[in-house]
Amino acid sequence: MAYAKGYDVSDFQSGIPGDAEFVFIKATEGGRTGQAGYADKLADARRRGLVVGHYHFLHAENPVDGEVEHFCRVVGRIPPGELLVLDFEPYGQSVGDGAATEAKNRWLAAVKQRYPDHLVGLYTNRDYWFRTDDNAGDFLWIADYVAAGAPRVQAPWHFHQYSDDPLDVDVYNGSLDELRAWAGAAQAPESPAPAPDPVPPVPDWPGLQLVDRAQWGARRWREPNGSIPYAGPRAGVKVHYLGTAYTFDTHDTCPAYVRRLQASHMDDDRWSDIGYSFVVCEHGHVFEGRGLNRRNSANGDVPLNEAHYAVCGLVGSSGSTEPTPEMLNGLRDAIEYCVRQGPAGPEIKGHQDGYSTDCPGPALYAWVTSGAPRPSGPVPDPPSQEPAPQPDPTPARYRNSVGGLPYGYGAHGPHVTAVGEALVAAGFGSHYSEGPGPDWTDADTLNYADYQRSLGYSGGDADGVPGEASLRRLLGGAVPLAEVSRSNVVAAARRDPDAPQGATTHADDAYTVELALVAEGLLDRRWLDGSFGTQTVDAYSALQRRYGYSGQQADGIPGSSSLTRLGQEHGFTVVD
Repeated sequence: MAYAKGYDVSDFQSGIPGDAEFVFIKATEGGRTGQAGYADKLADARRRGLVVGHYHFLHAENPVDGEVEHFCRVVGRIPPGELLVLDFEPYGQSVGDGAATEAKNRWLAAVKQRYPDHLVGLYTNRDYWFRTDDNAGDFLWIADYVAAGAPRVQAPWHFHQYSDDPLDVDVYNGSLDELRAWAGAAQAPESPAPAPDPVPPVPDWPGLQLVDRAQWGARRWREPNGSIPYAGPRAGVKVHYLGTAYTFDTHDTCPAYVRRLQASHMDDDRWSDIGYSFVVCEHGHVFEGRGLNRRNSANGDVPLNEAHYAVCGLVGSSGSTEPTPEMLNGLRDAIEYCVRQGPAGPEIKGHQDGYSTDCPGPALYAWVTSGAPRPSGPVPDPPSQEPAPQPDPTPARYRNSVGGLPYGYGAHGPHVTAVGEALVAAGFGSHYSEGPGPDWTDADTLNYADYQRSLGYSGGDADGVPGEASLRRLLGGAVPLAEVSRSNVVAAARRDPDAPQGATTHADDAYTVELALVAEGLLDRRWLDGSFGTQTVDAYSALQRRYGYSGQQADGIPGSSSLTRLGQEHGFTVVD
């Protein structure tokens, strides 16, 4: 029998072999990964008249809906006769066969619903074919490295991958003419109807979804440059992109990415803060960077930074390079927010306008030069006079973690008492009706907000929930930990007493132990400083004697048993 011959290709292959009659091209993987060469290979296959398939590699432990959305967004509309395939080989994924099978079937059904006039099938190997059920959607593409056309399965198959040396080589169970007829048969419904759009329409847009600095966990900016205000009004906004590889992901990963972006700007570029005024993720949320009042550092030089706000869309120069409809709406939200609240003029430009750079990349620059339109779909009309945001009169009711310990409303422990006492000592205890204690209440939040404002914080940065920078300043440098390293504590106890006064070998670990010693009544609070000095050694020696040790076992150098017992009584764990 004369089989039609084809290949499947991904970014591991530079192109499609010349003898191919059909080709499956990898489009996506998981919930965020794309293929840089997908578009070029697809254009080449269509130009050559090959039968084309698009495939997605499943990560079965992920939410299926996110993987479907990612695949459909990348593939978009496709012409009649093209195939869609799920690559199902969940080796090394933290999911059992039953859950993997369920994910496979949900993906096949969801993509078929999006593409009802196209064939949607399954690629897998013999191992997973026999480990899961026999649902392959519209067709089975089986991998079994034996003679072409003789896969060792009883189920009807349409494609057989029979070799991976040097490429993945496949045959169709029929001739090329039969393949074309079969692939296109699903394109002729008895009653012609408009082809549906597999990418869901943009829903009614809710408007500006602003994520302030406290909500995404921003670090405090550095002085003297971090708080420089704009000298005059801005002419408008300049749009940026990342200029590095980036792949879309679920929204819960976006705050962490913005934090990494800030860290790169502050630690690698040595800037005083994240460079952008605002950052917009692929889900359309607008993350506050330097915001409306502090001058950005992203446009190229001081005059350029003074002239325009800098708004960055999270698209890359490779990976995910095309903005999503949600991102375009979010960019418009950010631009309009800058114009109304900045205020700023009406100019919308790309970073490359006035500065030698490829930023914001071809896709976003084309959008900018076309007038930066919103994608289709109803959006609310912005108010002509939007009032400036007012602070929420209700104290913040969320928690932040520093050193593995919670701070904010509802947090509990001796570390909470330590913060309250430090606030009182610093003159920020007016909201307490009774002394600070181990339970974080609204009074703690209000007092901490007063303290943050005294440091120059404002808006979401002064909501009364501690960040690491402000907490270290309040406590004198060291912070309590949820987990203490015994080796660090021992090193501090051996080195700090002979070092200059106040030396801190492992400040956070020592501070945590000192806090417990204060609670035990063995160490005066004035020595609570993260330095395991003579006073702390003497206090720990007294603790050891209290626990029944004597002689060399009560020398003030923490041992494993005594430190573990102290941690159990005061809320920290001990590791080696």
